[in-house]
Amino acid sequence: MSSQPSSTVSGWSVPPLSRPKLAEARRVRAAELFGQGRPNAEIAGMVGVHAESVRRWRRAWENGGAQAMRRRPASGRRPKLGDAQVEEVRAALERGAQAHGFEADLWTLERAGVVVERVTGVSLSRASVWRLLTGRLGWSLQRPERRAVERDESEIARWIAHEWPRIKKGAVNTRAWIVFLDESGVSLLPQIRRTYAPRGRTPLLRHRLNCKRASMAGALGYRSADPDRGARLCFHLKPGSYDTAGLIEVLEQMKIFYRGENLVLVWDGLSAHRSRATRAWVAEQDWLTLERLPAYAPELNPVELLWSSLKKRELANLAGDHLADVADATEQGIQRINTNPQLPWSFLTHTGLTIHPPHPPNLRKDQ
Repeated sequence: MSSQPSSTVSGWSVPPLSRPKLAEARRVRAAELFGQGRPNAEIAGMVGVHAESVRRWRRAWENGGAQAMRRRPASGRRPKLGDAQVEEVRAALERGAQAHGFEADLWTLERAGVVVERVTGVSLSRASVWRLLTGRLGWSLQRPERRAVERDESEIARWIAHEWPRIKKGAVNTRAWIVFLDESGVSLLPQIRRTYAPRGRTPLLRHRLNCKRASMAGALGYRSADPDRGARLCFHLKPGSYDTAGLIEVLEQMKIFYRGENLVLVWDGLSAHRSRATRAWVAEQDWLTLERLPAYAPELNPVELLWSSLKKRELANLAGDHLADVADATEQGIQRINTNPQLPWSFLTHTGLTIHPPHPPNLRKDQ
């Protein structure tokens, strides 16, 4: 795992702006808008700051002009690392921790400090390393996304560039819904999430060490040929795990849910999706066309974002006594998503895939 640059121009990495430079860029932009006679409230929205900050900047601009918006040179002792050394450190850190001999691809202040000393010969304190990372380098503390080593990035790129446009075109021609389906599991073991608590008193979640599990299937449908049709959510919950019979039961439910409509169903390569019984059942359904996502690419399925939403809200820190408690909380989450027509579209947007029209039906021009 190596950190990725924020953007690329003609093959060259463009580092993100540090916080001081970003703040200066906002002030300079505000000065341009002052000269255009824009009101403070409008400028605050355009540059993304509080209106009080804009009022303070306007007073400085009126007294000192655009130059007053520029960042003043820092007073005090000069930094130990020059700009060229900082860029050398940036290049070294972007190679990842394992490239420097560390066992796990994890950057800590101590490890970053070791690399800084190797590259520049300068020893920095933990506080100075933190200021270097978050200030001059523009880094932040982040949780990595997981990626399977079995992924074929070239195949995923090919699917997005060629297969996805073909799927959309076929759906438009047959006036079909494009439906993404995925399965997930829940149990009595709570989904641990951060919560507020008195400092120094770690919260305790008392729960049953019970292996009882339930499975849920979700299907998000998008109508590409009709801009006035909103997204649809079909949901199924059952004890245990999904086998071929359970999966066909879900498809039967979808047949009723989309009665009279054509469907293009997009899902992954789960064994139950490819079983002989599933293929035989699908062969008898003239309303249903199957399409497979590339292997090890769950980020392309918007239903994954639906599961994440449930597990971060309704299921977070839920220590139920029975599976029915988990089922009830899950149903509440599904109702929350159903009542917000924006959420299914935001899930799709997060995947990077688009369906014509590019704007959700509930954001028509007349609104």
